[in-house]
Amino acid sequence: MGTMEEQATDVQLTPERLAQQLTPWLIEVTDDPGPHTVERLSGGNSNETLLVSSPSAVRVMRRPPAATIDSSAHNMEREYRMLMALADTHVPVPRPVGTSREPFPGGTPALLMEHLDGVSLTAELPQNYPAGATATVAFAAIDALADLHSLPWRDLGLADFGRPEQFLERQVGRWEKQYAMYRHRDLPDFDIVARWLEANRPPEGEPGILHGDFHVDNCLFTREAPVRLLAIIDWEMSTIGDPLLDVGLLLGLWGSDRPEPRAMPKIQGFSTAADAPAREELARRYEERSGRSLEHLNYYMALALWKLAAIVEGAHFHFQSGRLQTEYARQLGEDVPRLLAEARVFTERA
Repeated sequence: MGTMEEQATDVQLTPERLAQQLTPWLIEVTDDPGPHTVERLSGGNSNETLLVSSPSAVRVMRRPPAATIDSSAHNMEREYRMLMALADTHVPVPRPVGTSREPFPGGTPALLMEHLDGVSLTAELPQNYPAGATATVAFAAIDALADLHSLPWRDLGLADFGRPEQFLERQVGRWEKQYAMYRHRDLPDFDIVARWLEANRPPEGEPGILHGDFHVDNCLFTREAPVRLLAIIDWEMSTIGDPLLDVGLLLGLWGSDRPEPRAMPKIQGFSTAADAPAREELARRYEERSGRSLEHLNYYMALALWKLAAIVEGAHFHFQSGRLQTEYARQLGEDVPRLLAEARVFTERA
């Protein structure tokens, strides 16, 4: 990966210059002579997403942000390998086109994939969605997660993709270590929840494919009726491990019974609607479809929110130090303690 200065200079390129820079690689990977145009769709702390268009096709390119907090959270080669493994399964994902370290200055890796004309759902559902769409979205997400966790990952060529042995046992130490790198304020709930997680860890379950950042915002749905899940996106944190951590994040950020003020309120904000299925209903649906028990769901929800707090505290640290100046990073100053407070609530409910 290039230096911060190299990546920052690249971020400042105009779309025209960026397209010119990318064209030789795009032609090599796609056999599409172009001309190619580039439009930035997102940036900041998440992987940068670019829309790459030509007269014959529209594609999406992803690459790490200029300010990288955790390199493991921006692994394009890893995401490409997972997408290739899932491409011909019944779990919907964007079809990958290619990956390389060549397109950008300093060898910044990039991933090219098909473009799907869908919408990522956050605070509210589209106004043109029909009545009952909240349940449709919720059931589609939990069903897709159950299907993902049921895939024969060894048969898909992922036997060496992660370290599933003692996966759950390693989690607290792993994220405590990362949090310590950015610890710059007093957040007692972090240590309180960590101690509880270590003392109450359930037995290791059957490993499976773990998305690593699964919530409805990382799903693409159709823009209008019939409401349908088009793809699960953003696989850069995927691994082989205890898949119930995915369920913990999805359901930990779900519903109207979370403490106020809620952390990251836009994520799955629509789940507070009166017609949204309850967390318990989604949990039962997951159990029936996957065959996995959610007896320890409160543990996994606490772990998922605690882990998320450890990750995003890094973004807030970089904001405080002036390295990462985005509105997203600024808001995390409030979101991190709220995530920890919500995690602590789940420990008390267990």
